[in-house]
Amino acid sequence: MFHVEHLDMVIQLPSDIQEDFERLKRKSVLSGSFEDIWPKLEIYLYILSRWSRRVGLVSRRDQSVVATKHLRQALTMVPVVASLPHRLVMDLGSGAGFPAIPLKIALPNAYFMLVESRRKRAHFLKEVIRSVGLDRIEVVNERIESLSPVCADLVTARAVASPDKLLDLVQRHLSPHGWILSTLGKDAAHSELLAWRADRVGSALGLFY
Repeated sequence: MFHVEHLDMVIQLPSDIQEDFERLKRKSVLSGSFEDIWPKLEIYLYILSRWSRRVGLVSRRDQSVVATKHLRQALTMVPVVASLPHRLVMDLGSGAGFPAIPLKIALPNAYFMLVESRRKRAHFLKEVIRSVGLDRIEVVNERIESLSPVCADLVTARAVASPDKLLDLVQRHLSPHGWILSTLGKDAAHSELLAWRADRVGSALGLFY
C-alpha cells in the first residue's frame, strides 16, 4: 500500500491480485536493471482492476491471476524487444494494455504508439499513461486500416491474426526491415511468442514463450 501523487490517493490492490502480483515478483522473468519497474506495474494493475469492473478489460476468471498470467507474458517479451530494433514500437489492438504498457515501463527510452479502435479502452490506456507518469507514448483511437502510415521498427500484437494477415494489416506502417512480434493462441497461459522480420514473413526468429 502506498501513495501515488498522480492519483492523489493510496494505492491498494485487491488482496487476491496483490498476492498474485507478489508471486510474480518472487518468480520474475526479469532481474538486474529492471528491478525498479515494480511500483509502476503495481499502479497499472490497480487502475486495470478498477476499470475492469465497468469496461471488461480482463475476464472475471482471470482477474485474480492477471499478474502471473497476463503480466508475466508481457514481461517475458521484454528481453526479446530489447534485442530487436525498438526506437518506435507500434502495438496493435492494445485493449487492456498488454503487452504495451509493461513493455513501455521496462523500456522507457522507446517511443510507443498504442493503436486501439474502441473508445473506452483508449480512454483507459490514456488514464494509465497519465497515472503511471509515462512519456514518449501515445494512444491512437483509430482502426489500423485508417491510420496514416508510420515507420515503426517493431509491431507488437496479441493473437490479433495469423502471421500473413497481421503482416497485411501493418505492412505499410513498418520500416523496410521492421519486425513483428506476436503471441500465437488466445490463452496467455498456453501461448507462444513468434518474432519475424516483415521482409521475411516465412522465416521466424523463433518461439520464446
